[in-house]
Amino acid sequence: MSDLYGKAVQAINEYGMIQPGELVIVGVSGGPDSIALLHVLKRFSAEMPFRLHAAHLDHCFRGLQAQEEAAWVKQTAHRWGISCTVERINVPALARGRGLSAQDAGHLARKEFFLRLRKEMGAHKIALGHHADDQAETMLMRFLTGAGPEGLCGILPVRDPFVRPFLFVRRREIEAYCLEHQLEPRRDPSNQKDIYLRNKVRNRLMPWLIDNINPNLVETLSRTAQIFWGEEEFWQKMYGESLRSLVWPGTAGIRLPADRFSGLPLAAQRRAVRLAYAMAGAKGGLDFCHVEEVRKLVLDGRVGKTLQLPGGVKARKDYDGALLFKGEETDGSAPLAERELAVPGRILIPETGQAVEASFVDRKPATVDDGEAYLPVELYNPPLYARSRRTGDIVFLKGLGTHKKLKEFFIDKKIPRRIRDNILLIADRNEVLWIPGLVRGKGMNENSASGSYVRIKVFNINNST
Repeated sequence: MSDLYGKAVQAINEYGMIQPGELVIVGVSGGPDSIALLHVLKRFSAEMPFRLHAAHLDHCFRGLQAQEEAAWVKQTAHRWGISCTVERINVPALARGRGLSAQDAGHLARKEFFLRLRKEMGAHKIALGHHADDQAETMLMRFLTGAGPEGLCGILPVRDPFVRPFLFVRRREIEAYCLEHQLEPRRDPSNQKDIYLRNKVRNRLMPWLIDNINPNLVETLSRTAQIFWGEEEFWQKMYGESLRSLVWPGTAGIRLPADRFSGLPLAAQRRAVRLAYAMAGAKGGLDFCHVEEVRKLVLDGRVGKTLQLPGGVKARKDYDGALLFKGEETDGSAPLAERELAVPGRILIPETGQAVEASFVDRKPATVDDGEAYLPVELYNPPLYARSRRTGDIVFLKGLGTHKKLKEFFIDKKIPRRIRDNILLIADRNEVLWIPGLVRGKGMNENSASGSYVRIKVFNINNST
């Protein structure tokens, strides 16, 4: 018999899942995995002092049987000296109301229940009973239905506040532990029905693959998940911060600017699309075909074109990239408030999710980033403003060597009228000096006779500190 307790403690220590003095909520369905986890953590709390609280959710699927299970979980927890919260949520009604499958609605209900309880109790961690067989099933499901590298990470041992001490333990070890300690767990008969994809993978596909292809399949897939964890950690260190600075959140939606997006490697572009999709309010992942559609929309799409994505998210091509948003079509036409920009100084533009910073500098770099502009100090005519367009605005076009009405410039660039008021521009009292992503006007980025400049930078509000 394997040492399940030792493996769980090793995982807790190796991944820092629980710290002394913490309050840990344990999700307890009553099945072998969760009841064994509660028992193991109760034992371990005698070695490392931390507090436990059991949490059980009745999904209202199985009537009296589910109510009896809830009562049994509460009695068991109290018998072990552990406080317990039991709640009922009508998951079938939740599924109908939100247009979800029964499984997805159940998952959402449990997550919301655990997170709400954690907040109410001031708990630190939420421990769940996922094990190595669950990991293997998840990996197969995601591979068969389509997933990128992030999806093939499978289940993570720690995704704050959730921790999974059993992730390196086999299901058969948990069953043996229950027998050894006479735990007598309750079992959900729906797990034996091949209604859902996971059940089909668990009851039919996995046994066949183990018998005919790889007897060590669970261990193999567990190792594969760990490989992808390392790959994902590398990606986050390499591109995580730059992608988060690229994706601009604002009141109208989540923006992917084409100029910076186009300079990314292909894999990073795909990650940026998935990040923007999640930030727009999507609950699930995005299929490869949809990622490619959004990517091409950002780079080459016709201004005004809109894509309908899963989860109620839309992507619309704008003048300088694409906007991802959830819900009804938004015209993004609310004018920006006029804000005076002191030098040096910094202001926030919450309407677009941006910040603007100005400072005096003694040099201009050979290559100027897209998100900044340099105005020679001899052309600096304070004050500067960050604002929307105004009637009569003009901008100097270096290619033509003359000024042009901003309205005509927008028409020439085929920028939809509905978004023109929501475009950030930098101006002095006389004219528009810079429209980030579109045009740099009079004097911008020209060499200074004195060698000094006013540097103006626009960036994501999340990276403004």
